[in-house]
Amino acid sequence: MTYQEISPGMYEVPKTGAMNVPVRLVAQAHMLDSILSDRTLQQAKNVAALPGILDAAYVMPDGHEGYGFPIGGVAAFDAESGIVSPGGLGYDLNCILPSSNILTEFGSVKKMLDFEKEFENFQKHGNYQVSLQVGANVLSLNGKQLESRALLAFMKKKADKRMLKLTTKTGHTITCSEDHPIKVGLEFKPAGIIRQGDPLSVTYFEGTTHIRIENEEQMASWAKILGFFTGDGSLSECKKGRKKGKYQASACGKKEDLERVKKDLDRLGFKSSISERTRNHVIQSRYGEKKFQSTTAELHINSQTFCEKLQEKGMPIGRKTFCEFSVPGWIKQAPLWIQRLYLASLFGAELTTPYTITKTGFGSPVFAQNKNDMFKISGRAFMIDVMKLLENFAVQTAKISERFEDPNQKGNVIRLRLQISSQEDNLLRLWRNIGFEYNAKRSELAEIASQYILLKKKANGQRIATDTLVKEYKAKGLTLKEVQKLLCNDECSERFVERCFYGNSAFRIPLDFISFKQFKEEKLKEIGQWGTLQDAVEKIEETDYDGWVYDFTVAETHNFIANGIVVSNCGVRLLRTNYSENEIRPHLQRLTDALFKNIPSGVGSKAQIKFTPSELENVVTQGLDWAIEKGYGRKQDRDHCEENGCFKGADYSKVSDLAKKRGSPQVGTLGSGNHFLEVQKVEKIYDPAIAKAFGVFEGQITVMIHSGSRGFGHQICDDNLRVMLRAAEKYGIALADPELCCAPLDSKEAEDYLKAMSCAVNYAFCNRQLMTHWVRETFGQVFRKPQEEMGLELVYDVCHNVGKTEEYEIEGKTRKVFVHRKGATRAFWAGHPQIPQAYRSVGQPVIIPGSMNTSSYLLCGMPGAKKTFGSSCHGAGRRMSRHQAIREFDSRKIEAEMIQKGQVIRATQPRLLSEEAGGAYKNVDDVVGAVEKAGISKIVAKMIPLGVVKG
Repeated sequence: MTYQEISPGMYEVPKTGAMNVPVRLVAQAHMLDSILSDRTLQQAKNVAALPGILDAAYVMPDGHEGYGFPIGGVAAFDAESGIVSPGGLGYDLNCILPSSNILTEFGSVKKMLDFEKEFENFQKHGNYQVSLQVGANVLSLNGKQLESRALLAFMKKKADKRMLKLTTKTGHTITCSEDHPIKVGLEFKPAGIIRQGDPLSVTYFEGTTHIRIENEEQMASWAKILGFFTGDGSLSECKKGRKKGKYQASACGKKEDLERVKKDLDRLGFKSSISERTRNHVIQSRYGEKKFQSTTAELHINSQTFCEKLQEKGMPIGRKTFCEFSVPGWIKQAPLWIQRLYLASLFGAELTTPYTITKTGFGSPVFAQNKNDMFKISGRAFMIDVMKLLENFAVQTAKISERFEDPNQKGNVIRLRLQISSQEDNLLRLWRNIGFEYNAKRSELAEIASQYILLKKKANGQRIATDTLVKEYKAKGLTLKEVQKLLCNDECSERFVERCFYGNSAFRIPLDFISFKQFKEEKLKEIGQWGTLQDAVEKIEETDYDGWVYDFTVAETHNFIANGIVVSNCGVRLLRTNYSENEIRPHLQRLTDALFKNIPSGVGSKAQIKFTPSELENVVTQGLDWAIEKGYGRKQDRDHCEENGCFKGADYSKVSDLAKKRGSPQVGTLGSGNHFLEVQKVEKIYDPAIAKAFGVFEGQITVMIHSGSRGFGHQICDDNLRVMLRAAEKYGIALADPELCCAPLDSKEAEDYLKAMSCAVNYAFCNRQLMTHWVRETFGQVFRKPQEEMGLELVYDVCHNVGKTEEYEIEGKTRKVFVHRKGATRAFWAGHPQIPQAYRSVGQPVIIPGSMNTSSYLLCGMPGAKKTFGSSCHGAGRRMSRHQAIREFDSRKIEAEMIQKGQVIRATQPRLLSEEAGGAYKNVDDVVGAVEKAGISKIVAKMIPLGVVKG
């Protein structure tokens, strides 16, 4: 690799190939091997090839490979002809295994790997491969409804993170990367923070394997429509009036079910209408007269083309009671997933709802149709056709029976009943592999019944296992009392163990097992609350896997069903206190514990304050002004924040509902990963004059908060990445790496993204401000002094991942540019108008957090930063992945070393100590030394950690 030192601490890689500008590395000589050892330089060269880039693509000394842009990367683009890229402001992918089963919109199942065959023109770079193409639709949870959504992109990469296998109580399993979002209740949580007992959102419907066929969308829609109309619809010919000789198709049902039929008719290109009416009914039956009132919806289709096509597909004309019809040959010859659609739609109309005949025992499902005497043979033949289709799914029937009903105008009526075996494995195959279409109520009850049966089986399996264990202990000479002492608990009674011991056990579920009636009532509430059933995590295992992992881009809802499970910006601030180490040391443990308790931390952590949608809008559009107005900050806090704590132009309407949902419960939370809160001591002052201006002194206690916009900002980036993938193609932007997807700054896509990004930045400001408020309150609780006496004044708050329009001199001319800072810190020099008045004579504070058990630094922006677009480093910079760090560093040893140093550590999980070990990062002394050598920033003070809070 060719490079040369062009100035102290600055190395240049010249333009080659498609690069528009050179790459410049800020580093000390001995640090270059680390920067050049991974994809960091190649990513920077790719950035240098983007349209509109000016001067150079910069990499700070803490730089390492990221998504698209290297972390520690800085690039400025012409404000008129340049671009904006979400990859330049922080992002990553989360993935699952290629063998994962994905539910398609047709209720069929495809392996994740099989979707790859449907995508073309993969763009490759490093471990990532991306295809930008609208693909097949999958089932996705939209609010509380499973709906069809299109795939917009297909992505894969080599596994580079910890892989986890989660198993639920009823047997759902999924293996995915630790950061892959899985739906828990109403929110999505990364797999790595899910715990045993957490309720996952699941579906028990499994469908059958999808086999690609020609015109499958049309064929699938017709199979569903025909099945439904055969059950609950009619095709009739008008006998008089102006419509004489014309056909009309109609069907009855619940309005919400008919709306789904209407969508499929729209897909086929036919218009339909739905009307509702209330009727009074008087029915004479073998059980006497029955009177009732009901409101029903009716679907009407007047299209003659549709009616003719429906007849061609196998729908009889006239009343089905006195006409012949059968399961058409095209259904019998179709793949299983098409047959399933026909049966499920037919059963949605005519199969009995899941029910029990005892407390826990299910009755036989019955499919019934009425036939006049003369059409009985035809009716039985149709029943046999249905029976044979069921056998294709290993669903067994019990018998076909007949009974007489009241006669109609054509004569005697016989009710034909196809009874399906009530053996529980058979019912699971019926409800999980075939299920119901166009009938939401029956679908819900089939889900509930399936979960109930699986829980029964689990309970019975536990009793069988207990019986085996009892007999083993008895054979070893243990007495009954000894065995009971070993095995009895809330789920295993002494009486059952006694029966097993004497060989009289019967393998049936416990007598106190919940009835299906009660279970159903509870689960219907659960579905109403969450949209799906919940299944508790029973086991979490770490797995060794280094193959390819995959992800989708799903339109609008950003989630899909994998193995039956629903799966989908930061900165730093420094506070100074009036305390010294001697004053705080006796209270350090209590203070750290209180901070850990009062400030929510960890991935998926929830805030102390709940926000309504309108309140969240105020937070993300007003920024720090909102927090101060609500009493969560001091007026001077605003003056000591980058951009005074508010990015202008934030537009809440540009933020997706999913981002709002993820962000609402997380304002005022620390998060996890490299985010932290530290009580620190100023160990050394390097520049007394600047330190005095910043208000810091040797031996002083400070508090550093490193956190960002949590799931809110990540989701905004995720949402807009999908838009940018399309925009790059739309505007003909050649990308060296698809991770650099972008849009011209003057485009609507860029405008919308920047408005949403501003919301994320303001969210981050308020997030850190709320935590600052609780830090101040916590100090007050521990030291019992007024806040004015304790200090806790904000030195400065600066962003790490952000894009902004700024002015710089380039080739002798002042130009307006859009600066991407990804894992980089703004570092303005003395006299800059955007620096607080208190610091304008010396320069902007630049806060550099170190790794967990090493030093952090306070720097000051210097005039040399003009050449790096006012940017400096932002931390130590990782030198190995979290997965590798877990393998190399023992969390117990790290904790012991920190305790020996007199440090107090509180973390939500022990493995975080391994992930964030000092050895997993570059030497922060080298990093800050490099930016000082380059004249970008000057070292002012060094802080060491005393109390550490990690999420």
